[in-house]
Amino acid sequence: MINRVLIIGAHGMLGQDLVKTFEEDINWNVFAYDKEDIDITSEESLREKVEKIDPSVVINATGYNAVDKCETDEIEFELAKKINGYAPGTLAKICKEKDISFVHYVSDYIFDGEKGEYTEEDRPAPISNYGRSKLLGEEEVKKNSEKYYLVRTSKLFGRPGNSKMSKRSFFDTMIELSKDNSLLKIVDEEKSCFTYAPDLALETKNMIEEKIPFGIYHVVNEGACTWYEAACELFRMAKIEIEVIPVPASEFPRPAKRPKSSVLLNTKLKPLRTYQEALKEYLDNNYNF
Repeated sequence: MINRVLIIGAHGMLGQDLVKTFEEDINWNVFAYDKEDIDITSEESLREKVEKIDPSVVINATGYNAVDKCETDEIEFELAKKINGYAPGTLAKICKEKDISFVHYVSDYIFDGEKGEYTEEDRPAPISNYGRSKLLGEEEVKKNSEKYYLVRTSKLFGRPGNSKMSKRSFFDTMIELSKDNSLLKIVDEEKSCFTYAPDLALETKNMIEEKIPFGIYHVVNEGACTWYEAACELFRMAKIEIEVIPVPASEFPRPAKRPKSSVLLNTKLKPLRTYQEALKEYLDNNYNF
């Protein structure tokens, strides 16, 4: 039986790997759209695509990710709530009406970082507007559907997406900065887990195909670390000679607060490989060091 999957946000970092992962399997027909083809904030636009395609599963890989911008700009915060909050709820409602499974991604920024490590059962308490918008999405999905996978993840990295809203990952940014600097100051705080987009895409497909129980899941690569620790690992692997100095987050003040430690503990699924293994694969496939 050929299954049909609708992927929204197909040009983002995660979206492009979701498309690739499902297209490589002859058992899936993939319908992939980005903002040029679908308006995530319009129920009419979403309903039209879902009814036309009649998928067995809808995956929402869209997201507003201007963390600092929506902290200080009320208009941007409203946009964040529309994209990260209400839109997933609308999609969940449409999927429930059509008896379609729904997948949506949530950030570790829904936690305040005081506990350090978080299971799927821990109570969220965001400390930024971005985190509030992501928690709103989780709440809206739970309110509007029962057949959902809420996948919490953190520090995504992989090939940059083609979407204008898609940002480069931390590792790509560090490599770029190392070309023009002999010394970098990097925050040795904000401990959490990195997640390799191809690994997250494959795990999403596995969850759907294995028909695991609906609910909340933490999907990250193993190996919690700070930004500084990850940068040191990157430069070691890439054999880049550069001095790296650990600094507190206060050295780079930003409008939005970040959790001090928001390590997502995966207590429900088979662990993914370490972020170091995934990073080596990414470097081997995308750089010639």
